[in-house]
Amino acid sequence: MSLLTEALPDSVSVGGVQYPVRTDFRAWLRFYESAAKGDPVGMLGVYRRLPPSLEEALDKAARFGRGGALPYGESGPGKRPVLDWEADSALIYAAFMGEYGIDLCEAELHWYKFCALLWGLGEDRPLSRLMALRAMDANEESDSGRRRELRRLQRVYACPDRRSDREKDADAAAALEQFYF
Repeated sequence: MSLLTEALPDSVSVGGVQYPVRTDFRAWLRFYESAAKGDPVGMLGVYRRLPPSLEEALDKAARFGRGGALPYGESGPGKRPVLDWEADSALIYAAFMGEYGIDLCEAELHWYKFCALLWGLGEDRPLSRLMALRAMDANEESDSGRRRELRRLQRVYACPDRRSDREKDADAAAALEQFYF
C-alpha cells in the first residue's frame, strides 16, 4: 500500500465482511499497550463494531496495525524492544513537535501517517538516538571498555520489561534449556 497513491484504509475484512476500525493513532497506541499487557479485550477497542469471530478480529487488527510499518522490529526471544509507547511518550511528543510542528495532544492522525512520520524522524532527535542505542549490538564493539559502557547504557535506558513473572520464568527456563541441551 502506498501512502501517496492510495486511500488510507479505515476497515478490515473479517469473515468476508468489512468492519470499520478507529484509525486515529491514539486507538492504535492503546491497542499495542493492551497487547503488551496481554489484554485482548482492550485490543478489540480499535473496532467500531465487533466482528463475531474475535480470534480472527484480533488477527486482522494486528495486520492492520503492522500495515503502519512501525520503525522497529518485532520483539521476541533474544530481541530487545527499542521503543515503548508509554515510557517514551514524552520523547515521541517532543520529536513530533520539534520535527514537524505537530502537537500530538491536539492532532488527528491516521495510524499509518503517524507511523510514517515516526519512521521519518531525523537521527538527531533524542528519541532516534535512544532507539539507536537500544538497537545496538554490544558484541560488535571490538573495544572491551566501549562494549562494557554500551551494555551499561543499554541497561539504564532499556524499555521497561512488561512481561509477567510467568513469562519471565518461561523465558528463563527456555534459555537454560537451550544452554544445557
